[in-house]
Amino acid sequence: MQRLLIDRSTLDLIAADAQDFLNVLNASGLHQASAMMLGVLEQLQSDRANLPEERGGAAQSSQPS
Repeated sequence: MQRLLIDRSTLDLIAADAQDFLNVLNASGLHQASAMMLGVLEQLQSDRANLPEERGGAAQSSQPS
C-alpha cells in the first residue's frame, strides 16, 4: 500500500472524523467494527507522531532514498 503525504491539519481533521465515527459505532453496539476503527485511530495517532514539524507553512519535498 502506498502512503500519501498529507499535512498535520489534514491528518487532524481525519482523526477527528474517525473519532466521531468510532463514537457512533460504540453507541450502536457494533463492537467488532469499533475494535477495527480503534486500530485505525491508533495508526492515525502513530502517523501524526511521526510527521516532521511544519516550518513556515512550507512542506518539505526531499525524502531520503
